[in-house]
Amino acid sequence: MREEYFVNIAFDQAIKLYLNTRANPNSLNYNSFLVIVIRILVLIYGEADILNPYYLKNNVAFLNNLSKYGLSKSDVAILKSDFLSYYNFESENVKRTIKLKNPYFTNILKILVDMFILKKQNYHVNYYEEEEFLDLAYTSHTTNPLRVSYNYLVSDDPKYIEKYYYSKINSLDVTKDLSNTINMNLNLEALKYVGVNLTNLPNLSDQDLINAQKRAYNYFEVDATKPNRDEQLQTNLEYLKNYGKKKITTGNGYVDILLLMSVIATSFSIFTIIIFSL
Repeated sequence: MREEYFVNIAFDQAIKLYLNTRANPNSLNYNSFLVIVIRILVLIYGEADILNPYYLKNNVAFLNNLSKYGLSKSDVAILKSDFLSYYNFESENVKRTIKLKNPYFTNILKILVDMFILKKQNYHVNYYEEEEFLDLAYTSHTTNPLRVSYNYLVSDDPKYIEKYYYSKINSLDVTKDLSNTINMNLNLEALKYVGVNLTNLPNLSDQDLINAQKRAYNYFEVDATKPNRDEQLQTNLEYLKNYGKKKITTGNGYVDILLLMSVIATSFSIFTIIIFSL
């Protein structure tokens, strides 16, 4: 009997949405979590390994391709299950007056991080590929405001995936208290302005990184003693990228919060639009 969906309804609809929206990279749907998962898989494995099995309706080949860098079969099965659970949860969530955080969001991203790390261990990954992955993976490198707001909307800790990524890079235990570990809060995009990048990062000592982080705070005129220093660093970095000059904060966090909440409110409707447009 021929299956109704490719792998399951979540993967089937996500790939269809990816194909229908990739010509419009700034669209809501192309930046939805469903499509972001496919975009990350395409980045890691190549479009042929993701789309050819879809066109051939070969579920086995697709799942086998996800293991080609060493991901275990059990983790592939977990990704398949969690992606379906994510889809079903959001389908119910759109009916709720008060939206609930989707518990599968972080679990899926962790497996995608594991996939990317395995690729780095087995294959040359250049700086631009890594930056693209970090941009897609809901970290401080993420530039799209819809994805940024969605991360805050559904995550208990919006920085968790970035912490998890660098813990894997540095072979650290993610269960440790990392709140005071500067390695886990590095904003590599900001550090580029003070001469630190992924090429020379492995050669730097902890003290070198601490000094570089201090230079980044100074460069972007951020008070390093404030608890929201990393958020302010990212805000000032985005201002520089958008307007070509550094931003000196006014200290009016209330205005920034209102702006963020307006974007988040918009995000509430994104999945509803996706579900009813499929």
